[in-house]
Amino acid sequence: MRLPAPPAAYLVIVACAASLSGCAALETETTPSYASEESKSRLAGFTRDIGVELNAYWGDAWGSGWKPAKIKVPKRAADTACGTIDADETGPAYCGDDRTMVLPAAFFRDEIIDANNNGRNDAAVAAVIGHEFGHHLQTLSGIEKQVDKGIEENPDAANLISVAYELHADCLMGIWMSSVDDQKRLEPGDLDEVLVALEKIGDDKLSADAGVESDPAEFNHGTSTQRQLWFAEGFDTQDVDACNKVFDDLFDGKLAKETRDSNAY
Repeated sequence: MRLPAPPAAYLVIVACAASLSGCAALETETTPSYASEESKSRLAGFTRDIGVELNAYWGDAWGSGWKPAKIKVPKRAADTACGTIDADETGPAYCGDDRTMVLPAAFFRDEIIDANNNGRNDAAVAAVIGHEFGHHLQTLSGIEKQVDKGIEENPDAANLISVAYELHADCLMGIWMSSVDDQKRLEPGDLDEVLVALEKIGDDKLSADAGVESDPAEFNHGTSTQRQLWFAEGFDTQDVDACNKVFDDLFDGKLAKETRDSNAY
């Protein structure tokens, strides 16, 4: 996956956020905020550059009300307002409380993504970062709060609500990845890298790899097939409204059926 020329600066829109539109004042930021970075390896640099690109892409698409995500690229772990995010315990994660994204290099180098400093599986790395940026958008739009409220009020449906939330982030990642494709920056094999990564991190696949019986009632990110399909939904449509339909599927029971039965597709 080819990176664009790095921007000299990008616009950061500061104000209230309630939807994928918003309100208010412009501010220019020339240096993204990074902390607890690993040594300056190519993989760390690529991870940082993708973070800068995603902040610029979604800031432009969002318009007024945008607030950039803060990116941390540690060797293994970093502190956030949500606690310590560790490569072994958590992997890459986003904390909405302080809008901080932690992208541990150790996770990207492990057997799931299997990236290295020579660019191996860099599209898969970019996809994971794009997914975490989906969570940033969910925080700014108020979706995160709605999901938290839904889980609090319907604890028996907590896992399924979480599945919808994560698939929505996969779909938003697909929108951005499609824009990269439009710029002719995806290289042969890049989409296969993304689909393989999503297959590996589906709840059913993770259960199988751990040698335990798959239990859809305990899924919280979606099956491999679901993750691939919702990525494709964003990639094919480039439409946020199309991604939002996953919540319609949650309410009408379609998502529950698909999570239980792969033949439901």
